[in-house]
Amino acid sequence: MKKILLITTGGTISGINSSFGIRPAPVSSKLIPKIEGIEITKLDLFSIDSTDIMPIHWRRLYNTINENIQQYDGFVILHGTDTIAYTGAVLAFTLTDCKPVILTGSMLPPETEGSDAAANIEFAVRTAAAGEYNGVYLAFAGRVINGADIIKVSSVEKDAFRSYSGFVPKKTYAFPARNGKFPAVVRITPFTYGLDIMAIAEDRAGIVMETYGAGGIPDNEITLVISELAKIMPVVITSPCLGGTDLGRYEVGRRALDAGAVDADKRSTECAAAEMWLRVNQ
Repeated sequence: MKKILLITTGGTISGINSSFGIRPAPVSSKLIPKIEGIEITKLDLFSIDSTDIMPIHWRRLYNTINENIQQYDGFVILHGTDTIAYTGAVLAFTLTDCKPVILTGSMLPPETEGSDAAANIEFAVRTAAAGEYNGVYLAFAGRVINGADIIKVSSVEKDAFRSYSGFVPKKTYAFPARNGKFPAVVRITPFTYGLDIMAIAEDRAGIVMETYGAGGIPDNEITLVISELAKIMPVVITSPCLGGTDLGRYEVGRRALDAGAVDADKRSTECAAAEMWLRVNQ
């Protein structure tokens, strides 16, 4: 008999419709699948919209898994979809040589007609119990994706997630003893100025800069700002495009490298930000 701990954190997968829109609620026992050969224990850890996820919640998840690692064969985390990529990355970089830790969520609340909640929970439980995916993964709409490589590509389709680049962490980190220092995350647009970046980077431990395509920075004062910031903090360039960055491909990317920025390579923005938070707090 495989033993699975199902940890609930809120999100649409536990949501109910209210006059103010969908809000999280306790997960109904009716959603817990009955699968031969699998014993499921439910633990309600917290109940929030994933928009409200903060490092304190990652710490509770991390500690809960470590405290129960000997009693269970695998773990399933029910999570809101909007920040599941951040949670997946943090756990993937910190839970090493771990039993299956499978994240899942849903695009529709359980009581909504056509909801994907029950199907995704069962898929995640079966994935955790199979023992094939040791470590942190997302199981969603029939796809299994490495926890550090999750990207949400739709806010309406049930098949809402993809693998960003195939990235698998090779380096691991200790979970920070306290929240410590935080990175800033900035998206470069034609409307971004160097002063904007300086203001955002103030009192931060690093900056993740999401640019365009294969990566690069404009030939204006932003280049000078990055040159100055890179002397005192890590500056990592990411891309919103599947596949990642390649700063050596174009002149604008080489400009970023020359200014002292670091190529995120196969890391998504969420993955790069999570890793930077862990790295600067070691």
